This record gives sequence, C-alpha cells and structure tokens, in this order.
Amino acid sequence: MPTTLRIALLAGLLALLSNLAVIGFIYVRTHDEALADLHRQVAEQSKVLTDVYRTGGRVALDDAIADTVAFGDPQTAVALLAPDGRQLQGNLAEAPAMRSLQEGERSAVLRLRGQPSPQAAQVVVTKLHAGKWLVSGRLVGEGLAFRATLERSLLLSLIVAGLLGLLCGVVLAHYVSRRIGNIAAVADRISARDLSQRVPLSGTGDSFDRLGQQINAMLDRITRLMDELRLLTDSLAHDLGSPASRLRAAAHAAAQARDPAEQEELLGSVVRNADALIRILSTVLEISRSEALTGRSQFAWFDLGELTAELAEMYEPLVEERGAALRVQLADGPVPFFGHRQLLAQALSNLIENAIRYGSAGGEIDARVVRHGKEVLIEIADRGPGIPAGRRADALRRFGRLDSSRSDEGAGLGLALAQSIAHLHEGELVLDDNAPGLLTTMRLPADPRQQPR
Repeated sequence: MPTTLRIALLAGLLALLSNLAVIGFIYVRTHDEALADLHRQVAEQSKVLTDVYRTGGRVALDDAIADTVAFGDPQTAVALLAPDGRQLQGNLAEAPAMRSLQEGERSAVLRLRGQPSPQAAQVVVTKLHAGKWLVSGRLVGEGLAFRATLERSLLLSLIVAGLLGLLCGVVLAHYVSRRIGNIAAVADRISARDLSQRVPLSGTGDSFDRLGQQINAMLDRITRLMDELRLLTDSLAHDLGSPASRLRAAAHAAAQARDPAEQEELLGSVVRNADALIRILSTVLEISRSEALTGRSQFAWFDLGELTAELAEMYEPLVEERGAALRVQLADGPVPFFGHRQLLAQALSNLIENAIRYGSAGGEIDARVVRHGKEVLIEIADRGPGIPAGRRADALRRFGRLDSSRSDEGAGLGLALAQSIAHLHEGELVLDDNAPGLLTTMRLPADPRQQPR
C-alpha cells in the first residue's frame, strides 16, 4: 500500500474515532440528562399533589388538579380516579385500565383531552384513602422525538466527519510526501556525488525545515571535510615531496661517497630529512586524533597557569638568544583545568615557537592566562608583523604557510594542531591583531565535561 494512502487512511481513522468519542459523549449526556429531568419533574409533580391532599384533603386536591388542568400544559397528565377506575377529576380522555393501577413510577400510554392519539408517558400512581387513585405524570413523546432527531443528526455528522477526516488525510499525506520527496531527491543527487545540492526550506520553521537545516548543515560539514581532505592530500604531496627527494638524493650520495667524512656528513643529512618527514607525519596524525576526540580518555585535572609558566621558563633562553623578552602574566591563584596536559603543552609550545620565530624582532612576547566568565583564555602576543585579517583563515589550515616561497622551516601545521587541540577541549583558537603584532588566543571552557559536543 502506498505511503500516501496509508497516511490518508490513518488520518481519516483518527478523525473518525475522535469525532465518534465526542458524539458518543454528547449522546450519552443528552440521553441521560433528558431521562433524569423527566423523572425529576414527574416525582416533583406527584409529591406536590400528594402533599396538598395530606394537608387539605379532597377539596384541596380537587382545586390543585383543576389549577393544573387550567394551566394548559400539553405535556402534563393528572387525574383522580375512583376505586373502580372511573375518572373523578383530571384531563385524561381515557382512564387507564384497573390492572395498571399499581403504586409507583412506571411507563404508560395515555391520551389527554383534545389530543387525537395516545402517547407514551411517565407517571406516578399513588393510592389515597377510600380506595381512590392519584395519577400524575408527563408525556414523553416530544422528548423521544427530540432524541431520535438528535441521534440521526449525530449519525449524519459522524459520516461527514469521517469523510472530512479522509479528505484532510489526503491533503496531509500529499504535503508530507512532497516535503519528504524533496529530501529524498537531494539524497539521491548526493548519492550520485553531487554535494552541491541542498534541501529546500519553506521558511515556516516546522519540523521538516529543522530536519532540512540539519541535513544542510551536515552536507556543509561533509563538503568542508572533503575540501580539507583534498587540500591535505595536495599539501602532503607537495610538502613531503621535497624532503623525500632530498632524503633520496642524500642517501644515494652517501652510498656513492668514498671519503668517510663526506659520507658521515651525508648520512647526517639523511637523518635530518628523515626526522623532518617523521615530524610532519606525526603532527598530521596528532591533528587527526584530536579532531576524532580520541584523547579524551586521558583527561585529568591540572593547573593551567603552572603549565604555562613551565613552558615560558623552558623557552626563555631561546627568546633571550633572539634578543627579545618573554613576559608571563598569570591569573590570581591556581587555574584548575580538566583536559589533556600533554596535548595542551604541545599546542602552547607551537604558539610560543611561532611568536619567537615571527615576532621576536618586536622585542616583546607576552604569555597570559586569564579567567573570563566561564572560559579560560590563554593568550600569546607578539610585536611582529602579524597576520592580515584576510589571511588568518589560511593560517589555520593544515600546511597553511603564508610565505609564498615556502622556504621557511616547518610545514605550516603548528596553528592547525593548536586549533584541533582546542576543539578537542570544546574550545577554539582565535587570531587577532595585537596592534602591532599577532594576538593568538586559545579560548577554553572552564570544565569541558559540562559542555559535551
């Protein structure tokens, strides 16, 4: 059975059942209330006449019956009968048979004066002194007719509600099928490797729009990952090509050399090029592991300010050798942090090394640990040439070196590794202007365990 038909039938069935429940409730309530009201009126009317008889006797009862008849209610039946069943007072056209004269409330068929045919009635028969009978009640023919009309109306409305529910189900099924069809069409085109397709949104903000937004965001992420993978492949081929070529040339030259001193020098070049290749591959692998969140099992508490101070002390001789000064500014008191101490140390080392390499000419390098609300900021600032705002995104890419000659040491992976380590801790790496120089800020949440990805 097609999905559209199933949705239409389900919607029609639900509409039918809901209307059936409402209509059934209305029927039961009106039926029960009508009968209860009839019994109440009959009982009250009989009680009033009986009390009149007990307090005023036959004369008062005759007056009360006369007043009731004179009122002219076409639904009221009242009569005083002799012991033989003959009507002494009242508005009955035909007195009931003697066998039906038993005390209590019962249903009966009566014909009143001026009415052409008998009608159903609910009466109360009370036996008085001297064998007389008091009959009082109300006709129920009009009430029964009303209930029959109501029942027919409810049945007709139930049929109409079922048809309307089925129609609404068809419209709903068409709408759902169209929206799902759009998503399925995009999925089909994506399966054909067309990642440029996106799910169209209606702008209403409904569940389908939210689903479409999630799918579009996922596709954007996949597209970025594919672009990064393509860039990574190209960059690896480019950056590993030169060290691999130098390694091969040095190894070949060392194999051909006859002078031991020359051979030793060439073998040293082989080792250096091999180390460069290993560093590049190790850094790329560390970035991939950080982005895959595989290091979270090694998270532990440590003092972030103490780690920063240790790294600054370790790099201080190198900074002084470059003719600059490294200043450390820590927050008041310990800065407890839950994270991967070794990876954060590697990220901060990369940031400090970049500042020393490119910003030591400015004479000042600052390393700061600052508490900012629910975040901890680690800032490395220098007074070097900085990075233009339009090039900062390129600097954060893998192999994103900004010098076109690519003659400087390194493969352009330092900032990318620091950024991936920040993402591992649910933070981010931000490059900003230090006016002059570069301000590199690693923004980390105070406790990443409270902010799951």
